[in-house]
Amino acid sequence: MTVRKPLTLTLIAFAIAAPGLASASSLYHPADGEVGMTTHPDHMQSTMSRGDVLQAVEVARRDGTLATLSRGGALPVKATGATKTREQVQQEFLNMSAAEKKALQDLYGGGR
Repeated sequence: MTVRKPLTLTLIAFAIAAPGLASASSLYHPADGEVGMTTHPDHMQSTMSRGDVLQAVEVARRDGTLATLSRGGALPVKATGATKTREQVQQEFLNMSAAEKKALQDLYGGGR
């Protein structure tokens, strides 16, 4: 009986402290107040080497994205064409089973 109480208290204390220990290596830490967090960039562990970062900056400088981002601009999104034609989509819908059509109707609403 006397061994269980300290062991139980130790386990409870560890369970309470575990989330705080897990966040020690993250960028954000919980904090009291209106903001609710503090930022600690020195706690962040990077997976990229310095050479990788310098190479990525050089590529961005050459293709113009670095200048665009430094001026606050948005990067253009590469346009992608449709992979199916309208007729293919319509034919796919017509070939669906009743259960699949019902599932789509339940998911997206039936317009009722």
